[in-house]
Amino acid sequence: MDKSYRWVRSTVDQVISPTPVFLATVIITPHKTKVGQVTIYNGESTTDSQVLFMQTVASGSKVINFNPPLFLDKGLYIDIIQDVDDVLFHFSSEKE
Repeated sequence: MDKSYRWVRSTVDQVISPTPVFLATVIITPHKTKVGQVTIYNGESTTDSQVLFMQTVASGSKVINFNPPLFLDKGLYIDIIQDVDDVLFHFSSEKE
């Protein structure tokens, strides 16, 4: 059975999912002409394992597609480091 994927938008540091997820896409939109930076963690805080550090170019969004989707067994946490308007996540919960 195919998993049901959904989009979630974040503008602050937060737990995106406290349960395991299959992460398909991450899109970062920087603030105006700035360079945006975020870090993604496998878990519920910055004390968990760092999975990915992403940085945009000035004024340009950054898109990362995972094919196959990236499995995060402890959940998904986003740490917005600097100059980011929003981050979009496309993912499916393991339980769905």
